Amino acid sequence: MRSFADYSFSMESTPLRSGVFAWFSRHKERIGTLAVGHTGKKIEEFLFDWLLYGVVVATATNLWGPWYGSLAAFLIMMPISALICLVYLRLYDWAKVDWFGFELLKEWRDEEEHEHRFGRFLHRLTRLGGMPAFLVLSIHTDPFMTAVYFRHKDDRYKGLRGRDWAIFWSSVVLSNGYWTLRWTVIVQIVLYLWQLFATQT
Repeated sequence: MRSFADYSFSMESTPLRSGVFAWFSRHKERIGTLAVGHTGKKIEEFLFDWLLYGVVVATATNLWGPWYGSLAAFLIMMPISALICLVYLRLYDWAKVDWFGFELLKEWRDEEEHEHRFGRFLHRLTRLGGMPAFLVLSIHTDPFMTAVYFRHKDDRYKGLRGRDWAIFWSSVVLSNGYWTLRWTVIVQIVLYLWQLFATQT
């Protein structure tokens, strides 16, 4: 037999569950869009950043040493990265779909008053300036997503203007510099450990 406490908990949790289900029902299309967009982007980033980049840096540093090899890898991968991001940008503007939620984030960011805690947090965060967001997005995403985030909401799906192009190409240089340096360090550590292990066997 159910106790009064169990019955009270059930009565209290029912409106909560109903509210959650209602929220998912209202936003299921947006949630599905974001899930597809971020899943596809993560797969591409894994193939490009963690496979192709590693192979190119390892090959170049093996052929020309860590200094000239890393420079060669940077000069090889930077235009490839820029080309892929430009294709993404064209497709993004053509589809006119907010695959990654950046347009929604920009709306929350630009609002003066926020009902939700996350909106207030995002608004306070942007007061620190654009440089922290630029660094984080360039390193952890790519120039395409960086440019989309910094593009004015009035220009969404309309290509890039002068300021946007400056942000895009700066992100291309920073992003590829980071990944080239990262993979060069990883490759040199692996080679050092391999040689150390080989001399002890």
